[in-house]
Amino acid sequence: MFPLPERRWLRLLAGYLVFVGCFALIVTPLYLYVEPSYRPLVIRLASAVVVGIALLHLRGIVRERIDTQSTSAFELALHRTPVQPRLAPLFLKLRDEVRFSTTSQKYFERVLWPRILELPVGGSRGRSSAAPPVMPAGRRLLRRGPSLETLRNLIGRIEESS
Repeated sequence: MFPLPERRWLRLLAGYLVFVGCFALIVTPLYLYVEPSYRPLVIRLASAVVVGIALLHLRGIVRERIDTQSTSAFELALHRTPVQPRLAPLFLKLRDEVRFSTTSQKYFERVLWPRILELPVGGSRGRSSAAPPVMPAGRRLLRRGPSLETLRNLIGRIEESS
């Protein structure tokens, strides 16, 4: 857990005072060693180092505060939610018809077979000069409709003849 803000700032201030004191002890011999014309340069460089370290620490504090904030509504609006792909209603209807016709022979005979007969054969709708497709037999087990493989072959033959 973080210390209380008042104590945190007191510790931070004490830490910087200790840092500046130690840094001054290191820079003082350099200040005394250089010629008097370069002494202002040494003070400026030492001050720049202290201010630079303080700014790096301040940047870390600001980044921590920004990262802990929750996102606003404006930031959430920047990110688009991905749209879920939707299938066309006609495709869903046809898929369900094929699925139901494989489970029920009556459904196949009354719903899907008339639609298959309406498919264009020989380049025209409805009746054409080509022979009409033959209705496939259903599976005897539990009065189920034709298998998907049988329907695939039937539609493939219709496509070849058109």
